[in-house]
Amino acid sequence: MNFSHRTKIIRLSYLFMILIIGIVVMGGYISSRHFFRVDLTQNQEFAISETSKEIMGTLDDIVTVKVFFSKELPPNLIVVRQYMEDILQELSSYAGNNLNVRFVDPSQESSAEEARLLGIPPVRMNILTKDKFEVKNGFLGVALMYGGQHEVLPIVQDTRNIEYDLISAIKKLTSPEVRRIGFLTGHNEYSIKSRFIGSTGDSYSLAAEALGKNYKVTVVSADSSRDLEAIDTLVVGGAESVFMEHEKIVLDQYLMKGGNLVFLLDGTLVQDFLEAQPLDLNLDDLLEQYGVRIEPYFALDHLNETASFEQGLIELVIPYPFWVKAISDNFDKISPIVSKLDVLVFPWVSPLFVFEKEGIKTRPLVSTSAEAWVRQYPFNLDPNAEIVSTGKAQQYPLAVLSEGTFVSPYGDQKFSKLRNSFEDFAFESNQKGRVLVAGNSRFLTDRMVQQYKQNLDFFLNAIDYLTLDETLIGIRSKVVMDRPLAELNDYEHQIIKFAGVFLVPILVIIYGLTGAVERKRKKNIL
Repeated sequence: MNFSHRTKIIRLSYLFMILIIGIVVMGGYISSRHFFRVDLTQNQEFAISETSKEIMGTLDDIVTVKVFFSKELPPNLIVVRQYMEDILQELSSYAGNNLNVRFVDPSQESSAEEARLLGIPPVRMNILTKDKFEVKNGFLGVALMYGGQHEVLPIVQDTRNIEYDLISAIKKLTSPEVRRIGFLTGHNEYSIKSRFIGSTGDSYSLAAEALGKNYKVTVVSADSSRDLEAIDTLVVGGAESVFMEHEKIVLDQYLMKGGNLVFLLDGTLVQDFLEAQPLDLNLDDLLEQYGVRIEPYFALDHLNETASFEQGLIELVIPYPFWVKAISDNFDKISPIVSKLDVLVFPWVSPLFVFEKEGIKTRPLVSTSAEAWVRQYPFNLDPNAEIVSTGKAQQYPLAVLSEGTFVSPYGDQKFSKLRNSFEDFAFESNQKGRVLVAGNSRFLTDRMVQQYKQNLDFFLNAIDYLTLDETLIGIRSKVVMDRPLAELNDYEHQIIKFAGVFLVPILVIIYGLTGAVERKRKKNIL
């Protein structure tokens, strides 16, 4: 009986082992054909987005990806290589046979030469070998090829934008046409080229460089409507001189005939030595027709960013209400432009006034907190001065989106001579138009976006949305760069301070008394 029972147990054990082995083998087979990842982060930061899956699933021909990563890497870059492998494996699972991934060993001279010819430069790295660091050349690039064309990610040094950069390159290679983004010039706007070789500061060069991954970026003027015909979205950023009427009507007709406009303009001009004065660009009537007005003064906020100022040999770093810190609580929760962002910083920003216009939906995308106030001319921007709130605190729009059917302000009889210069003057937009207005231009300068990356994300999201290419917004906005702590009022500060000073000692005393009473009770029992 015991022998029969033991034999039965052995048989069941063998069957159980065979079942386990079968499950493991079947699981390995299924996982090799169907990629599966569990990502519990809030924004699914380590799983590819639905947009990426859709783009990979619609590839109609083979995209070849060559990864030139050296085998010997510093520890921080080994993680990047592993993440690259994971992302490409996951993308391949959705692309079927249309994504051909090759990992090339650039230590071989022929492979290194191929990388150089593709535009991937060697980089110098500190490698730990035999208990000492040695400086060696290596490669950290990726080349993507499709239909005789190629795109390159020359140096991949962190994991934050790998998915976005890969999908952007694939989308650019496989798209039949590349849309054009124009930056207006002629009114002392910010340049899209760095002011000095090898340096960044008061220019839009980093924004233009980021746009160049998906768009054709160019500089245009408003002298003639023909200059804007090939432009899908026009950016007017940081203008400082007056617009002539013939330039304004060119901008207006550009919008009426299907173009999109982005106005990044200041209501005040901040000059050297922190001197400022109201700025009149002669654009009020045009913008008001689109449902927005930029006020000629500053918005200040108790929720602000720390700014640094050089005073002689001393660098002064202080909270500065003129640098408004807009947080997600004050963003449009529905708009894909800002719904996944957390923090935007606007230095010396002007508030916006929003009008109701028939046929136009105008809504604030970004606003101050409810504790903001305004400072009118004359302005005192001195960081050493005591900056106190004046007037009634309220919330002010800082960036606004207008959408709908726009009516030209130049339809009146008094503008007939101006209209005659257009062969086919449009009195209203021939399709749904989009206009974005922000009361600040400095937030997008190289110096600002280097420090506040989500400023750049906001602009790129806006361009994608206006240019009818919203697919990349979700990928770009996945990586959260800043999660601000909740602001506390004075009462909450006092409560926390009281708890820190008195509550902890009281708890210690209670714990000690409880222990003493318990020891006395046990002693009495004994």
